[in-house]
Amino acid sequence: MLFAALISACCLFGGVTAFGAGDTAVQTALLSNVPYLESISFTNADIDGGFSKDKTNFTVTLKDPAISPMLKSYGISGEAKIFVTYSYDETGRQTGIVVTLSFESGSIIYTFNYSNPQEYAVTNNKNLTALICEYGEVQPTINAEDTVYQLYIPSDLTQLDITPVTEDVNARCAPLSVEINIDQQPDLSFTVVASDGTTKQYKFKVKRVNKSLEEVKAEMNAEDYVSFVSNEKFYQQPLFMIIVCSVAGGILVIALLAAVTKRLTITPYDKEEKSFYASR
Repeated sequence: MLFAALISACCLFGGVTAFGAGDTAVQTALLSNVPYLESISFTNADIDGGFSKDKTNFTVTLKDPAISPMLKSYGISGEAKIFVTYSYDETGRQTGIVVTLSFESGSIIYTFNYSNPQEYAVTNNKNLTALICEYGEVQPTINAEDTVYQLYIPSDLTQLDITPVTEDVNARCAPLSVEINIDQQPDLSFTVVASDGTTKQYKFKVKRVNKSLEEVKAEMNAEDYVSFVSNEKFYQQPLFMIIVCSVAGGILVIALLAAVTKRLTITPYDKEEKSFYASR
């Protein structure tokens, strides 16, 4: 009865928050009434003891403490948005992953603290390796040379929750959570601060594809999913691809017309050549 009363109160006032790992009984009762993580995994990190849906606090062991782990896969029971960020200590050292599930009646926060965090070291590494955006796709793939990219999103997406992933765990780059209008395609800027204080700025041009959020979700849930951008039909390709193809087609048509016109206007004989039948 006490658990039921607690659940009702939390849902009624929209104040659903994550309980600590010691509150397993209350937490289990609460999670049965709201969206929750069914599974989750990260690159370069193993969850110690495995993931359990009735807990919110975990420790993870990094395979390489010098490399930032990233969200690899997850499963959610119910309708909720997922937002992944990193936690840092007072020296600026990355110490864990924070996963927030947001839903209509509140949110649940999961923490994954590193059991073997990298020792703080000063370097000038200010590269990004990825951009975590639940329904966003970056092209081209982020690399060490380029600093300007495109971020493709569904046509009707209005909430952007983005977490930049730094190559060096001791570098920092602030996450971004912003609402945009359905017709907006803003330019986003992120500044990476290396542990030695030097900076590097990245720009991401938001572009909408001709697919709704539900269509993108369906594609991403497919077993053979690779990209919701590269497999678009021709008429759904980003505008710049249509323009390029149109220009190329126009040039080809002009070239063919010029060739045909030239062929029709060629004089079949030399005007200065004497006629074979001319009198001597």
